[in-house]
Amino acid sequence: MATNKRLLVVGGTGRDVGKTEFVCRLIERIARVRPIYALKVSVVYPDEELFHGSHSGVIEQGRLFEEQSAAKSKDTSRMLLAGARKAFYLRSDGDGILDGYKAFQKRIPDGAPVICESNSLGQIIGPALSIVIKSSHAPIKPRAYALLESADLVVVSDGTSGFPEVAAVEYLEGIGWRLKKSGNH
Repeated sequence: MATNKRLLVVGGTGRDVGKTEFVCRLIERIARVRPIYALKVSVVYPDEELFHGSHSGVIEQGRLFEEQSAAKSKDTSRMLLAGARKAFYLRSDGDGILDGYKAFQKRIPDGAPVICESNSLGQIIGPALSIVIKSSHAPIKPRAYALLESADLVVVSDGTSGFPEVAAVEYLEGIGWRLKKSGNH
């Protein structure tokens, strides 16, 4: 699997662990110096509905939607509010992720940096960085153990620290996403 140096993927070990908050804080920091595009991918497996909440009838499976409003409480709205140039939501089964990602790429400029909230996209497209948010107290969903093993950075969310780890992540033109070298943050 080839690595996309412009793609950063943030996953999590469960629901409500702080993935979107981490993503938004990172978007806010990076958007000050360059346009950034956001994508949220939800792949709902039948045995994991508990971890995704109820979305019945809200969004048609396998579709890519562009968020139009920063005034809503949805995660993609929060990404726009944080400074993303555009934010998209893809809900699919596992087989539709690649097609959905290709459709997303057609809707953003070539070479644009992307931050994606997803546990699944990084298994199909190699991100430059894979970050996993883990709750300090909640259970880990079974499919997330592999994410923890392959992550470039695991962030333990305690609900109060404010994610100081955001400062360790940077995007450099021509290089892509990376963790700052020790002593630089």
